[in-house]
Amino acid sequence: MERFGVVVIGGGPAGYVAAIRLSQLGVKTALVEKEELGGECTNYGCIPSKYLITVARKAWALKELSDKGVFRTSLEVDMTRVTEGMRAVVGRLRQGIGYLLREYGVKHIKGFAEIIDQNTVRVTNGGSNTELETENILIATGTEPSTLPSIPTDQNRVVDYRKMLYLGRIPKTLLVVGGGAVGMEIGTAYAMLGATTTVVEIMDQLLPGMDADAARAVKRGVEKIGVKTYVKTTVTSYSFVDGGVEVELSNGERGVFEYVLVSVGKKPSGWVQGLKNIGVELDGKGFIKTDNQMRSSVSNIYAAGDVTGPPFLAHKSFKQGLVAAEAIAGKKTSYSSVIPYGVFTYPEVAFVGRVSGDGLSVARFPFLALGRALADAEEGFVKIFAEQSGRLVGAVAVGPHATEVVQVMTPLIEKGASVDDVANAVYIHPTYAEALGEAAHILLKKAIHYVVK
Repeated sequence: MERFGVVVIGGGPAGYVAAIRLSQLGVKTALVEKEELGGECTNYGCIPSKYLITVARKAWALKELSDKGVFRTSLEVDMTRVTEGMRAVVGRLRQGIGYLLREYGVKHIKGFAEIIDQNTVRVTNGGSNTELETENILIATGTEPSTLPSIPTDQNRVVDYRKMLYLGRIPKTLLVVGGGAVGMEIGTAYAMLGATTTVVEIMDQLLPGMDADAARAVKRGVEKIGVKTYVKTTVTSYSFVDGGVEVELSNGERGVFEYVLVSVGKKPSGWVQGLKNIGVELDGKGFIKTDNQMRSSVSNIYAAGDVTGPPFLAHKSFKQGLVAAEAIAGKKTSYSSVIPYGVFTYPEVAFVGRVSGDGLSVARFPFLALGRALADAEEGFVKIFAEQSGRLVGAVAVGPHATEVVQVMTPLIEKGASVDDVANAVYIHPTYAEALGEAAHILLKKAIHYVVK
């Protein structure tokens, strides 16, 4: 039986990053993955969705130019080529992860992992079993799509986001059940590609948990490209008919859709439930409880990434993987909860930190007063939030490159920077990030390029 310092279970963002860092720190490490390296993000999430969104935005921009008469010929998207390109990018990234693991000395084992006890992991691949002895275990097994009993997925006409990303065609009509980040991103992309798209969300706004101003901007934005949106709405009944699915909604609307995308969140796999047998404590929804060093209730078993619960973000998983690795290696480290959040809709939106609550001062700078946005003919805004002491605590951005703009604020919030620090920074002109400085000047009652009434 081969002995390791750590066996990492799961080769997604948390798992492979942790395995590399552990090996860098001199810990003999094995990584077990039953499917492809890269996990949800590389194979079914961040990367393929952003590839699809990028193609969709370019196609939409060309359509707008065509409508204005700049092009005199009609354009048609070849989704077979789009899917081929998507798979190629995903494949290159998987190969890159494998290369990094090899170069850093991580032993990659393909197979299904079972934790026999806190020091033994059995890996099954086909008909063969291998047992690994280990001092520590890091669980990074991610999640799987949640389902709805009112309209369960059959992966034929009623599909989850994994199937929808690789559909290989543009539906004539599409119903998206769930107006969260994943549903809105994929729904927006297919709408831009030509699908007649409807989104239903059970909560009172799209993108639940997002700043209300930002959520309203997304609603207006997607409706401009033809998406129908219904909030406080659910599916009450469905039936399969020729060419699609007939659906009745709680608001009385009824329609036939070629495809239905069910995107209502994520859940831990059934595999995680078995961890209770070795003393690992789970929360009420089945996610692994950890401390700020990613240690579970069992002292030598750690967890990182989506398996620890929301928010389900690859960059959160990267960070948790690094924290777990350094904690296992005896380094002083802890996980920060200042995690930026971005949604690649139309418009793009992002936020970080506290963006609501009593006692906060807020300043909003609209893009109508921003040179770069006017030059690009784009709309949007930024908002920054501060305590009465002047300490910066949150930021929201809506519009082009919103995720990049909010990223600027993330380390400032984490380090306890003040509004003065934001105002005094020098920003490249013309950029969207300039809006942050302008908002800070508004908060300090020193507005330059905007008149506050």
